[in-house]
Amino acid sequence: MIAYRFKNVCIESVAYHLPSEEVTSAAIEDRLASLYQRLSIPMGTLEKLSGIKTRYLWDKKVLPSEVGTVAASRALENIGFGIEKIGALFSCSVTRDFFEPATAALIHRNLEIGEQTLCFDISNACIGFSNGLLTLGHLIETGVVQAGVVVSGETVGRIVENNIEALSKDESITRDDLIQLLPTLTLGSGAVAYVLCHESIATQKHRLLGGTLRSATQYNDLCSGNADHCIGDEASAAALMKTESSKLIAAAGKLGGRLWPEASEIFKWSKDDVNHVICHQVGRQVNDAFYKEMGLDYKKEYTIYRKYGNMVSAALPTALIMAVEENKIGKGDKIVCTAFGSGLNCIMLGIEW
Repeated sequence: MIAYRFKNVCIESVAYHLPSEEVTSAAIEDRLASLYQRLSIPMGTLEKLSGIKTRYLWDKKVLPSEVGTVAASRALENIGFGIEKIGALFSCSVTRDFFEPATAALIHRNLEIGEQTLCFDISNACIGFSNGLLTLGHLIETGVVQAGVVVSGETVGRIVENNIEALSKDESITRDDLIQLLPTLTLGSGAVAYVLCHESIATQKHRLLGGTLRSATQYNDLCSGNADHCIGDEASAAALMKTESSKLIAAAGKLGGRLWPEASEIFKWSKDDVNHVICHQVGRQVNDAFYKEMGLDYKKEYTIYRKYGNMVSAALPTALIMAVEENKIGKGDKIVCTAFGSGLNCIMLGIEW
């Protein structure tokens, strides 16, 4: 079992940054009307299958570092200690500015954080942010740094547009092709940042207790993109992503079912002890049956995907913030964050708010 156990790691501050442009599933399907007609697909299928009514997108040229900087800056405005204590910055988005340098380096420069800072990207599909939290938490727990920032800026407008154009122009597209490309059309853009710190300097006592993970890489072919999504590189203009959703969801549920007993042991929580579950916001496919497979209570799930779509690595951490803003989460509540990413990977985090 791979386990992280923290006694001294706190979430000091959180923030998100979202686009203003709303794109409905109906509007996307209007652009695919001829394809739907040729394949005898009813209008409304995208929302019916995914449960996603809208998503928000930035312009195709907006860079991940730009929006990541905004989210990180907002989070840093609310810390109760000096910025000089920030010893690490990790950018964990799927979308990046360039092949190199690291997007983290660009955000670090924009924030004018000191030179004595660990600064690099962590990329692991939709669970990169959870990897970043565990990596930073470990550095804090072991005394390497006192505090740090985990940030993701997902700008998926180009990827969504590429898929719409591919579907609308290619007359050889079959029903099976459409089913594999539709999940890309559920994506939304967004940026989020968390500041973690050692308890000794924390002004907020929201505790990151640790986490556990599993990697079922025998399923690495169920979701794949054909290009590096570097927004500043025109080579990504042909980027497409194909997903075998039903197989991926089934495999993810079973993987989560193998992981939850380990997480329960680490956190010393039964499923009844858990107050809230924040799951990756993939859509309505993560349903009651999925939760029964995992061994957790579906009724405790909090979701935002219906309005914001699947914001890739920014989805889960943004959902947690919104749950707090809506007063769904109170002091001392026990939260399990269940992150899933193509690969297939799963991470479960334990947070005591």
